Amino acid sequence: MHKAAQRRIIIPFLMPALALLGIFFIYPLVKTVDLSLNEFSRTGMMRFVGIEQYRLLAGDPAFFNSLKNTFLMTLIGSCMLFPPAMAIAWALSQRIHGERFFRFVVFAPVVLSVAVVSLMWKFLYHPTLGLINPALKSMGLGALAKTWLGDPATALAAVTFVSVWHGIGIWIVLLCAGFERLPADVLQAARIDGAGEWRVFRSIMLPMMRDLLRMLAILWVVQSLQTFAFVYIMTAGGPFGSTDTVGTLMYRVAFDRADFGYAAAIGVVLVLVMLTVAKLLNKVMKRDDLQY
Repeated sequence: MHKAAQRRIIIPFLMPALALLGIFFIYPLVKTVDLSLNEFSRTGMMRFVGIEQYRLLAGDPAFFNSLKNTFLMTLIGSCMLFPPAMAIAWALSQRIHGERFFRFVVFAPVVLSVAVVSLMWKFLYHPTLGLINPALKSMGLGALAKTWLGDPATALAAVTFVSVWHGIGIWIVLLCAGFERLPADVLQAARIDGAGEWRVFRSIMLPMMRDLLRMLAILWVVQSLQTFAFVYIMTAGGPFGSTDTVGTLMYRVAFDRADFGYAAAIGVVLVLVMLTVAKLLNKVMKRDDLQY
């Protein structure tokens, strides 16, 4: 009886969130699945074809190339993001002199729009007019100068770096919050027992922040699998498809080829991939709750 009364109290508070979830997630997802089961002509006529779009997708090399690039971008980005974000957040948690200034510096890129950041870095990467190659040559490192966005070997990493540079401030703020909520008495006891800062960080701080790190890893995977704007503005998927992601492929299929059914099928598969990867990542990183 008590539980039934609790449910009657809780349900009204959940209704606004459930309504928003239904309007902005469930309905668009159902509509996308419906579109993926149809074929569109250039005149806008729609014809039901069932799972034919998915059969075509299973044999589409362009889709698998974009999926591979998307996963590579996720992996490369995680290596670029989490080590420096963790190091900077740990340094800021030490109450260093000028902490507010450094917090502003690391968070400042986040407030810039994706279009501004993409165009700015596209200019910086320019082999002759940009600033990176001339700077390398002036330091005697001319051998490292490259056509960053024009070389298939470097284009994906270059775009990924810009994406990480733009958003790392948010991850640093979240990690700073994680460091600040750690119990000071536990850390102080470890230092009194003779543990160095590295040992405290590795053996005490990281285990206590495990749930936060799991959540941030899942958020990064979901975000990076949806990447579109940086790639579209900086390279449009080139050169030779080396930076083509699922998002850019879906955009081209929908708006260049007007094949909305096939684009919807790509979107449905992308959602399934994101849910599967997030579920697996959560299962792999899940540990027993740590009370402190």
